[in-house]
Amino acid sequence: MHFWRDVRFSFRLFRKDLGLTLTVILILSVGIGATTAVFTVANALLLRPFPYRDPQQLVSLQVKDSTKDYDGTLLRYELLRDRGQSFESVAAWANDTFNLTGLGEPTQVAVGRVSPNFFALLGVQPRVGRSFAEDEGRPEGKPVVMLSDTLWRGRYGGDPNIVGKTIALDGTPHIVVGILPANVQFPFVGEADVWTPRYFELTLISPQKLRQGVGYLGLIARLRPGTSLNRADAELAVLNRQYREQNPTAPDASPDISMTAAPLRDLVVANVHNKLWILFGAVALVLLIACGNVASLLLSRGLARRKEIAVRTALGANRGEILRQLLTESTMLAMLACVVGIALGWIATRALVAWGPSQLPQGMPVGMDFWVLLFTVLLSLLTGISFGIFPALQSARVDLQTTLREEGRGASGGRARARMNGLLVVGQVALSLVLLIAAGLLLRSYARLLRVDPGFDPHNVLTMNLSLPTVKYAKPTQQVDFFNEVIRRISEIPGVRSAAISATLPLTRKRITPMLPEGQPNVPLGQRPFIDIEAVSPRWFQAMRVPLRSGREFTDADNADAPKVLVVNETFARQFWRGQDAVGKHVVVGRWPQPAEVIGMAQDVRNKGLAQEPQAQVYVPFPQLPWSDMNLLVRTAVPPQTLVAAIRAQISAVDPDQPITSVQSVDDLMDGSRTQPRFLMLLLTAFSITALALAVVGIYGVLAYSVAQRWRELGIRMALGAERSDILQLVVRQGVMLAMFGVAVGLLAALLMTRLMSSVLYKVGSHDLMTFALAPVLFLAIAVLTSYIPARRATTVDPTIALRQQ
Repeated sequence: MHFWRDVRFSFRLFRKDLGLTLTVILILSVGIGATTAVFTVANALLLRPFPYRDPQQLVSLQVKDSTKDYDGTLLRYELLRDRGQSFESVAAWANDTFNLTGLGEPTQVAVGRVSPNFFALLGVQPRVGRSFAEDEGRPEGKPVVMLSDTLWRGRYGGDPNIVGKTIALDGTPHIVVGILPANVQFPFVGEADVWTPRYFELTLISPQKLRQGVGYLGLIARLRPGTSLNRADAELAVLNRQYREQNPTAPDASPDISMTAAPLRDLVVANVHNKLWILFGAVALVLLIACGNVASLLLSRGLARRKEIAVRTALGANRGEILRQLLTESTMLAMLACVVGIALGWIATRALVAWGPSQLPQGMPVGMDFWVLLFTVLLSLLTGISFGIFPALQSARVDLQTTLREEGRGASGGRARARMNGLLVVGQVALSLVLLIAAGLLLRSYARLLRVDPGFDPHNVLTMNLSLPTVKYAKPTQQVDFFNEVIRRISEIPGVRSAAISATLPLTRKRITPMLPEGQPNVPLGQRPFIDIEAVSPRWFQAMRVPLRSGREFTDADNADAPKVLVVNETFARQFWRGQDAVGKHVVVGRWPQPAEVIGMAQDVRNKGLAQEPQAQVYVPFPQLPWSDMNLLVRTAVPPQTLVAAIRAQISAVDPDQPITSVQSVDDLMDGSRTQPRFLMLLLTAFSITALALAVVGIYGVLAYSVAQRWRELGIRMALGAERSDILQLVVRQGVMLAMFGVAVGLLAALLMTRLMSSVLYKVGSHDLMTFALAPVLFLAIAVLTSYIPARRATTVDPTIALRQQ
């Protein structure tokens, strides 16, 4: 009963002071909306259970050493499958591509190669048809596939009769046995439209090489009931030792390599985990600043209500009832802001998903659900209590006789409120300075990333992927002939300066292999350093404008019948032959029976992304290491996109069933590599600007309140001879002092908190001197400008009117 009476009274008060009410709701809804949006993403990635059977029992099996992770080998998977006692079952998966023909233009589809028990392990049932049978996951098994709901609807119109029919993949008929449900995704695998149980095959690598220990598999398992991760890790250590003993020549048989189990979610969110915590910390600061701002407004309003509260006290209301009423008012304000905040959070979430899809794990839908709404409501209640408790305590503490004797001269508790307002502003300034410094660090980091020299000229270069079906192009000579003909035809297109192919796109790495450079100890294969290896066609260095520091580049004479040759990059030469001429040296590559001769040394290119230093790398002529999945690179004299149709036509002339994918310019590719740091920088900058604006409002509000409280004092000062400039300086000094205290506290907090950002900064220290120097200066300059407006108003006080007041 009392509660509803307090609620009704609160809404009458809100209507009476509508301006203040709307201001409070707006300020709070910004903080609540931002927090809700980030929590929505965090809930989807970190908290929402995977749509699988008993997801807490699912683990990923990771093979790694102190520097990098390794893909699982076929032999390692079979060992785990057959001997692992801690697991109910172990499954394997790998990514691949097929060319899908029939019913329209040929297209390349993403493929998930999985062991037959993959879907049973996860507890996923097809919506139509059946899952894979055990015998279909053997070399002699029938070629069968399951389709994703997206491909089924988009390519086959959702026809349920497609089950049992055959489709052509890489020129081979495959029987469709099932359709996967639309609401189940596999973010640890990635996008896949076709699923096959032939996990022991890979389009680009022969079965014999896979058996020799090529890493290409992801490994997941289901723990037995009652089995802990520690127990599983102990068994994995034993199995890892057995693997090394049984496969001493395998590339992953090094004693430095370990095998551990981790929750499946860790595999999915590993790249975004730290960034989510940074964003969550940022929005928490924004919400705290908003709470401080609103608390300051309520403290100011409390002065105007002192007489009202004194009258209610005189009529019999006790302090507890007054406190309850004031907290009800602040809670109602928070709940009104909650409604607006949910709407703003929904809009912000949609914007996050639309602007940063490449920054979020694929296959994990992000959206509001019951838990997000519950979080927002509870957060709003906590917020209402947080910003309302101190103003309520101040307002409920009244001196009845003194307050009732006052007649407009200002409340006796004004100084206490001014001190409280000042402390709140200091806190707002400190928190907003932390965000400003964090945004400044990211801005400096991104600016340096923009100036990184990739080691090649990205302008006017078009790239696209060509993945040849190995059934149709089974022989290496067929692959070489196809790409040679494509390059020849494209080179003759008007507007094309040069054309070449490479196994990887610029800024990325695809294959590593153990190598034994000349002069290094002759250790077993598994103990040799793993080095990036790149297959390129002749004239690739010309097409990408990668200068050679010494030696020569590849020519058409460096074919499959010629002696093996290499071009190494500068990092490789420094790492193994510092101070020596690399040209003429020899390197044993993988299992090649004879060492390859180094014929040239090329300038370093960024082969692991713009933010990573170049890694040691060797280039080999494409005919000596043929590969069915290659990237075409075309340097043009005209805008690259204008030649896409002509290039596509020439590829179709060579093979009309060959699709092309991933058509983009290298400029766009480079811009895409900056997407993640840019995305984080823009978000944190937006939060920083919001926090700065709230802090500025706080400073202005405190000074305006101070001027209103001290107008009689200021009038007397002017009557006694104070100049308007003196009054101006007095008020501005008060605002600057508040800002300086806040800046001092904020700098100390930033020194502690920005350490958490070191992993997302590029060549900028988390305690970067320039950022820590410029951010406070900027803030103080804004504080001076903010303080000037109420200070200017203070100079308009009429001393005569002030002296007449009693």
